[in-house]
Parts: sequence; C-alpha cells; structure tokens
Amino acid sequence: MNFLPLIVVFPLMMAIILNYLHGKEKIVRFLTFLVALALIVLPFIGEYGFYYFSGHGVENGLISGIAYLFNQTKQVVIFTLMLIGSLVLITGMGEKHANGMFTALTLMGLASVSAVVLSDDLFNLYVFYEIAAVAQTGLVIASGTEKAYKAAFRYMLMGCVAGSLLLLGIAFLLSATGTLNITDMKNYLINANPMVYGGLLMLIIGLTYGSGLPPFHTVKADLYARAKPFIAAMLQTYSKFVLVAMMLVILKLFYGMPYFNTAHGALIALSIFGMVFGVVMALMQSDYRKLLAYHAISQGGYVAAGLALGTPLGIVAGIFHAINHVIYKSALFLGAYIVHKKKGSNLAKLGGLLPIIPSVAFMVLCAKLAISGVPPFNGFQSKWMLAEAAMEVNMPELAVIMIIVSIGTFVSMMKAFYLIYLKPCSEEQINEYKSKEVPKLAIFSLAVLTFLCILLGIYPDIVVEKLYPYAYEIGRTWALK
Repeated sequence: MNFLPLIVVFPLMMAIILNYLHGKEKIVRFLTFLVALALIVLPFIGEYGFYYFSGHGVENGLISGIAYLFNQTKQVVIFTLMLIGSLVLITGMGEKHANGMFTALTLMGLASVSAVVLSDDLFNLYVFYEIAAVAQTGLVIASGTEKAYKAAFRYMLMGCVAGSLLLLGIAFLLSATGTLNITDMKNYLINANPMVYGGLLMLIIGLTYGSGLPPFHTVKADLYARAKPFIAAMLQTYSKFVLVAMMLVILKLFYGMPYFNTAHGALIALSIFGMVFGVVMALMQSDYRKLLAYHAISQGGYVAAGLALGTPLGIVAGIFHAINHVIYKSALFLGAYIVHKKKGSNLAKLGGLLPIIPSVAFMVLCAKLAISGVPPFNGFQSKWMLAEAAMEVNMPELAVIMIIVSIGTFVSMMKAFYLIYLKPCSEEQINEYKSKEVPKLAIFSLAVLTFLCILLGIYPDIVVEKLYPYAYEIGRTWALK
C-alpha cells in the first residue's frame, strides 16, 4: 500500500482537529510537537511515479481526475517545506498564547503547497493554490495588529483578481486541449491559437501573484513585514515553492514551443526586476522586518531567473537556490523574532545586542553571509550555479546583475547587523534587554537552520544530485548567438 496521499491528507486532517481544539493550550502544544515530528517523515512514505485519484481514469484517451507526480526533485522540495514547517511550529509553541488556529493555518498551508508541488493536473493545482493563499492571509491576520489586517485585506483583494485570472487561463487551456492533465495537455499544445496564448499569459499572472514577483512584489513584501517574524518565515517558504512548482508546470507545458520565446524573455525580465527592485527597496528600509521582507522578494528573483533560463543547469540552480533561500531566510526571520522579543524591529532604536545574545548573533551572521553569497555557506553554492547557468547561455549581463545584487544584499545585511548587534547603546537599554527572556525554542530552530546553511555550503551534492534527472527531463540546452 502506498501512503503518498498522506503528504496532503495528514496535515489537512490535523489542521481540522487542531482548529477545534482552539483555546486548549496544553493539548494543542502536545499535539503540535507530535505533528511537527511526523511532518519530517511524510516525504519518505511514498514511491516515485504517477498517482491518479477520484475514481476517474482514461476517457477518450485522456486522463481525468486528480493526478500527482512524485519524483526525487519533488521529494527534496517537500522535505524542505515540511522541515521549515516543523521548525516554525516548534517555535510557535513558545508563544504565550499559542492556539490551535495558528497551527491549523500553518498545516493547511503545508498541505496545500505540497499539493501544488505534486499536482499533475491544473484544476487540482488551482484549488490548492487558492487554499494556500487563504492560509497565508489567515496567518497574517492571526498576527493581530491593525497593519497586519490591512496587509492581509490588500493581499486578499489582489488575490481575488489574480486567482480569477489563473482560473480563466486554465479554462482557456482546457478549451484548447480538452484536458486538464498536464502530461496530456503538453501533447495538444503544439499548435498555438489565441486560447493558448491567453492561457499562458494567465498562468504567468498567477505565478507572479503566488510568488511575489513584480507587479505583486510590494503586496507580498507587506505581507511578510506585517506578520510575526516566525510566521513570515513560513509565508516566504510557501511563496518560493509555489514559484518553483508553477515555473516547472509552465516549462513542462510550453517550453520548446516556437510561440514560447516571448514569454520566455518576459519571465527572465520579471526575475531581473524582482532581484533589483527587492534589493533597492531593502536598502531603503529602516525597519528590520521590512528589510528582510524585500530581500525575500529579491531572492525570489534569483530563483525565477534560474528556472526561467530553462536549461538543466538553470533549473537545478533555481530549485537549489529556492531550497537554500528558505533555509537562510527562515533563519533570518527567526533571528528577527528573537530581536523583536527584546525591543521591536526599528533599527534606529536597536543596538548593543551582541553581548546579550552572542550565540544568536553568530548564527544570524552565518545566515546573513549565506544570503549574501559568501563561501562556505549554501547561498554561495546556488548563486555560483546560477551565474554559471547564465554564462552557459551566453548571458553574462545576467550574471553581472546577480553579482551586483549580491553586493547590495551584503551591504544592507552588514549594516543591519551593525545596527542591531554592534552599535553602542545605553546601560538602561542593556538592562531592558536583560529583563526580557529569549525564546529558547526559536534558538533551537535557528541552530538547525544555521547547521543546514553550513552543511549544504560544504556538501551541495546532497541536494543537487537529486535535482538533475527531472531538470534534464523538462529542460533544454540553448545559448544566445
């Protein structure tokens, strides 16, 4: 018996159960810990291959019903997703007013993003894409501030438009091909018509909303900045893996078609805008959470750039950078959560935290060096691969932009580190720091993520080797003349 559906079903079931237990804190904490442990095991319970559900089958030569595709690449992505989810849930257990709603929404997001990654049919992908958006909105609302409510409302309004357009695009493609199954649909997209063009455009709009690429970058960044920092770690993880999943779907469906060239160029341009806008906005911020939020957008541009190149190396580099990014960015958000517990996130009011929490400062510094692409951390490995992928297709300009954006990232990260940990502060402020406890569970999660930053920086092949087979399957080798 194959238990693969439990990757989606188990978190959903526990989300429902924990939602009903809202307010019963001891039971919720105990169950949350057990679920956090179980999540890490889920990606290893299924066998590779295609899965079909809903009692349908082959009709007129086309597959109908819900379809999943599970392979090594998707296993690595889902394991990383579940690991971050597990650490965020454990961190959330340290909150004084832990409740079932937070855990339920986190699990709902994990289930829905896993389903988006696994889906081999467009309608199932759309349904869980919308559930993921609802879960993210709910998690921001759970932060309980007026600014969080406004950010969530704005995200929800934009989501109504983007989600509707995505559904319209899927309807166009169904009309043009007669199927929703992605593998089958590929075979009917050889001849382009206005329906196909419209479908491709709507998929790209859905991709930009779900991942936070321009023109939705400010909406998404506001969402990260207004959520509690440890929740923001989860939100940005959802976005990166929705980006990976939808880019792979677009490549699988359209890549290699003559009419895809324009969209191909547009995707590369969007990724460049995401990288540049994100880091420029980050450099202008005086609030640490906003700074991290815009860097999440910028790093999403790197991920999109690798995938948009569409070569096997580019796809591997893009997915690897997504995995690295959610690890070090989650570490940074958890570090911001610890700092926020001491004295908010206004950089002008912080300083002198190094002697108070030296171990946290060291781990945050590691994460900052990782996001800046400094060896021997994981960010260096994936950024190096991305630059190699750009050079391979004869696009040195893209590699240069990546390097410049990395320099901007390094500058803003070191500036924030100085302002938070090294800047001299008064004795009164030090006494204020000492009077507030450090969330120990957050330090545990931060330590695990820091270890992974170093491990994948030294041994990148642990992940990279598992990504190549699928990248060769859907990628194509090309180069500008």
